[in-house]
Amino acid sequence: MASTAPGSGPGITPARAVSAWPSYLVSLIVLLAAVYAFSPRPMPPFPATEVRPDGLQINALLKAGGKLLAAGEQGRILIADSEKGPWTEAKIEPQRGSALTQMAAVGPKTLIAVGHDGWILRSENDGQSWQEASFDSESSDPLLGVAGPYAGKLYAFGAFGKLMVSSDDGKTWRQQPLVENASATTAAAGSSAEEDPYADPFANISTGGGIADGHINAMTRAADGALVMVGERGMIASSTDEGASWTAVPQVYTGSFYGLLALPPKGLLAYGMRGNVFRSEDSGKTWVKVETPLALSLFGATSTLRREIILVGENAVVMVSKDGGKSFKLGSLGEQQRLAAALPLDSGDLLTAGELGLALRNPYRGTGAQP
Repeated sequence: MASTAPGSGPGITPARAVSAWPSYLVSLIVLLAAVYAFSPRPMPPFPATEVRPDGLQINALLKAGGKLLAAGEQGRILIADSEKGPWTEAKIEPQRGSALTQMAAVGPKTLIAVGHDGWILRSENDGQSWQEASFDSESSDPLLGVAGPYAGKLYAFGAFGKLMVSSDDGKTWRQQPLVENASATTAAAGSSAEEDPYADPFANISTGGGIADGHINAMTRAADGALVMVGERGMIASSTDEGASWTAVPQVYTGSFYGLLALPPKGLLAYGMRGNVFRSEDSGKTWVKVETPLALSLFGATSTLRREIILVGENAVVMVSKDGGKSFKLGSLGEQQRLAAALPLDSGDLLTAGELGLALRNPYRGTGAQP
């Protein structure tokens, strides 16, 4: 009887065993592929989703860390390397969905954004990601702006005299009572404020116009160190004790002020309803009315690299001053939308923000193109 080779098994010849090795190899490859497919490993990076910036109401613009940021409805913050995009969404934790109204750079890489429901966000990486610093779950009153740091303090302010203060670079916030000092008079000096044909008779009419009740729309620091804020019913007030108490400046008109811009060396520019603009050359102690080309409400201001002052507002109006805010000329007038903010670009154009999103505009020709 013929003997069988050791280990070959009955019926398996050495030749057949050798011829089967490709099948074993294929099985091994399939097994290794399965192990690799189901083994844990980091996900590959996916490109950020591009966002159209022309279908979102934008209320605030900021340039930080070489990037452009835009914030607005539904608590969304967009970020881009240039005005031409692409625009992507910054990461926000948690995302409340409350509208954002203003942003500010408050330190190296540190940004603050504020909005409705007393929402305050903070970023430590030039706006790439944001974390919640404060949120009012009991009230929907909006914060309308942020200012500072001044003497180590940040200020967030808004509806019905709401004033929030932070002494730790925006990490924590506390509400500060708005204490009003006794004022000798609130009547306008010279011509009566009641004669102003553009006065707003309905702004905060139920509260009597006190600074502790009216909306605070803007705040800045004057050259003499005083804090100055503006708001409803022509409210202008200053503080020399870091916001602990405020003194109302004699009223210059009865309509609302929506913004305030500091002008070198000691100037301030307040702007508001129906083209009303007032200028101060003594850190906000006295004010003179500035004539504007149209009686359109103004909601945003900026200074260009050529030291021009730009005001934007209703009907996509752009007004330009080349003499430090002493006079303004019409730069452009556009579609039926409200512009809330403008950011000058190196090209000489403006990046504007408003009800219809972002747009590039030449401030002199009145032509715009979507970024």
